[in-house]
Amino acid sequence: MRLPALLFDLDGTLVDSATDIARALSIVSQSRGGQIIDPAVVRPLVSLGAAVVVRRALGAVAGDEIDDLARFRQALGSLAPDKTIIFDGVNATLTALADAGFSMAIVTNKPEALSRHLLRGLALDHFFAAIVGGDSAKLPKPDRSPLDLARQQMGMAGDAGVMIGDSSVDAAAARAGGVPFVLYERGYGAKECATGDIARRFDHFADLPRILTELSIEIDRAASR
Repeated sequence: MRLPALLFDLDGTLVDSATDIARALSIVSQSRGGQIIDPAVVRPLVSLGAAVVVRRALGAVAGDEIDDLARFRQALGSLAPDKTIIFDGVNATLTALADAGFSMAIVTNKPEALSRHLLRGLALDHFFAAIVGGDSAKLPKPDRSPLDLARQQMGMAGDAGVMIGDSSVDAAAARAGGVPFVLYERGYGAKECATGDIARRFDHFADLPRILTELSIEIDRAASR
């Protein structure tokens, strides 16, 4: 059986990074005389990409969009991910999936450089054959191009894939890319996902290897018909 490429969202799926994102936004906000940004403001916005996060979180103190985004990226890139939490079971699950022969990639709307910075800081980068950010492909999720680029970089361009994420943006990208979507129910945007878009769901990472193995068998059977 040829295993599908596993395409993981990052923020809200593997990690809770809202506090560090809020720290970086607060640096920009306070430089303009604004307030400290609460992580609760950030979580619902993360799946929409950095530009939307910055514009909506800064609100009344937002300035030029390009300048604000550059300041945010600089601030976040200068911070160690001290407040970012890896969700329970992620390390063990990624290890188990790698040992089982799955090839994995990150497909996120966070800018690629910041994604790499975060993954290195958390010692998760070695699990992934490709890291595709919101600025890596011609369009971010929910377009299919980031999923296609990830599989191309993995050497699996024509192969099946599975998208694992926490938001309606991830679900829509999976649908556009013609791959099943597996929902992490404890993620930031899980409540927004339509039931019809979800092939499988989980709330404990320990369950994910079994779920993905079962789904891989189904994909393989469907392909052989």
